[in-house]
Amino acid sequence: MKRAHRPKTGQDFLWDTDVKGFGLRILPSGSRTFWYQYRPRGGKGRMVRIGAYPAISVAKARKIASTYAGKVAEGGNPAADLHAERMRDKATLRVLLAESGPYSQELERRSVVNIKPALSSLRRGLHGLMSKEVTYLTRRDLVAAIAAIEADGRPGAAQDLRRFTRVFLEWCVGSGFLTANPLAGLRRPMRSRAERLKAAANGGRDLSDDEIRKVWQAAGSFGAFGGLVRLALLTGLRRGELAQIERARDLLADRIVVRPEHAKTGAQHEVPLTPLMREVIATAPATASKLLLPSPATGGRLAGWTMWVTKLQQASGVDFRLHDLRRTARTLMSKLGVTEDIAELAIGHVRADLVARYNKDTAWEGRRDAFTRVSDHVATVIGAREGAAVIPLRG
Repeated sequence: MKRAHRPKTGQDFLWDTDVKGFGLRILPSGSRTFWYQYRPRGGKGRMVRIGAYPAISVAKARKIASTYAGKVAEGGNPAADLHAERMRDKATLRVLLAESGPYSQELERRSVVNIKPALSSLRRGLHGLMSKEVTYLTRRDLVAAIAAIEADGRPGAAQDLRRFTRVFLEWCVGSGFLTANPLAGLRRPMRSRAERLKAAANGGRDLSDDEIRKVWQAAGSFGAFGGLVRLALLTGLRRGELAQIERARDLLADRIVVRPEHAKTGAQHEVPLTPLMREVIATAPATASKLLLPSPATGGRLAGWTMWVTKLQQASGVDFRLHDLRRTARTLMSKLGVTEDIAELAIGHVRADLVARYNKDTAWEGRRDAFTRVSDHVATVIGAREGAAVIPLRG
């Protein structure tokens, strides 16, 4: 490399004769900086700053430039690699998981159904790590966060965090924020016999006719939540699906529509309306909210499910979970003579891939019959008769 001279204006480059693309940029101020210039395969010319002279010697700068030249020869792109590395260093969990942030946008692009639950689980479960750059997250950090939730007596929330975190980290790898997933290969320890027995006991159940009557009657004092409980029993819909039903958009003349973005399966699901369903809808508290069953406190989506269920358990004297209402609707269909394939369609379960690909019959009349049988049975159990009013819901 020739001896450097300060230019009067502009900038001068002195190019090395040993490593092609390696040069020293000189400014009128006297600043001298080493650079490496190259053209990646199929791309435009790029430059990488190596460092300032004399903080870095000519020999060391030439060695770095030679390393870059080797990467380019192998099809690499040093400037892009350095940019990705800088991005990783700035990518904290708080930035990546922000509202309308990079990960939220990715989930929306993929039309993921449970965006809000996923982001909420990640933010709450990893709150102590939010200021940490994702590239420096360790397996120990993440396992400790999951274990803390399990120790708090919330195994379901811990399982959700484990699942959502693994998917998030895979996205980080694919986006260049991580070189490897720190949770890769993590498996839950094998459950003990006691844990298996407890899981079996808590695996859900269907309600007896007497329990249906008690829960239905007690729900009358619970306003919008009571209406959700009654409709869950009649429609078999999940709590999240019912909580997002809008009066003007999702209640049609003959059916309830669950939009794809609100359905757990990601596919639109429709439930034929029965007279008893219509009566429940008609007695729902009138509010200014667009939702059929809004939160009485906010007018938005119902929340605080554990609190609501606990209060209704106490009022009804029945120990149940919300998902048991869905199980009850499905079980009633079988008990009342509905065929398995129709009952599965009615409840919104997805057909096997090959069957779904070729069988496009929605079996609407069969599904209407299935829900009519369930509604008629519940009407008999609660003492309602055709044309009789359902006990109004009180907010």
